[in-house]
Amino acid sequence: MKLLDEIIDLLSDKNGSLTGALLKTKVLLHRIGHRELTEWVSDELDGYKNEKPVPSYRVVGARVVGNVHVPGGRFKNQTLPTAHLPDEARRSFTEWPMPQSISVLENLAQQTQSLSNAIPPECNDIFGRAYEVGHVTSAWRQIEPGQVQDIVIAVRSRLLDFVLTLQDEIGGVSEDSMKEAAKGVDAQAMFNQAIFGDNATIVIGTGNSATVTNAVTKGDFNSLVDTLKKAGVDDADVADLKTAIEQDDPAAVAERKQFGPKVRVWMAKMTGKAIDGAWSIGLSAGGKLLADALGAHYGIK
Repeated sequence: MKLLDEIIDLLSDKNGSLTGALLKTKVLLHRIGHRELTEWVSDELDGYKNEKPVPSYRVVGARVVGNVHVPGGRFKNQTLPTAHLPDEARRSFTEWPMPQSISVLENLAQQTQSLSNAIPPECNDIFGRAYEVGHVTSAWRQIEPGQVQDIVIAVRSRLLDFVLTLQDEIGGVSEDSMKEAAKGVDAQAMFNQAIFGDNATIVIGTGNSATVTNAVTKGDFNSLVDTLKKAGVDDADVADLKTAIEQDDPAAVAERKQFGPKVRVWMAKMTGKAIDGAWSIGLSAGGKLLADALGAHYGIK
């Protein structure tokens, strides 16, 4: 498995090219028959475009800094209070999504000075309300290069987790045999677990078009219900799934890393509804939704 070994070598070396490892991973995913997983790789390589939400590891905490005028003086580069702001407004100022390509982030991580992003002047009055006297004349968000480096490390570590697990599962097969060997493992669940963790991102779509994104947390049935209902699964089918999960042996599911017999019957019923049009979601998207959502709920790789 020369390709896998090359990716692991790049990722395990702190000076190895992360861009190179991501490019080779795209080739790997095609070779094992999982090109649908290359979306994340492409986003990391090219950046998250068109206001696409970034993964949580790409959101860094920012400090709001500004210049404050008070009677008799001026204070520069002061950390501005934000506790008085509504929660949503405070998050918009103190959370800084980083959608840039991984190569840009690697360059930013090497900077020696703080990174800043100007806040529109019309917001100055909002921050100034925290002061009894004086007013804010300018404000900006500020982060440190080390925070950007944490993003780079997160991408490297998560990708390394995936390729190491894949290597363990398919063994020392030849390059030509990788696709056949990968048929025996759930590479998609393995990928989701390594990249996104227990809070697996689930993409729901109609046909081949994704329209809803949600998250299912391991062991949290309510988050599973939310995802299924947004995909058009009705209350009766959700209730049947709850019964099926309760009747299946959780220890057997965990040991075999396979859904129990009752849940498999429920999935077959839902697949039939997708085929007949009784469930308003395409067959391909419906099957992927059920597998991803239930896999995330059980924590099955």
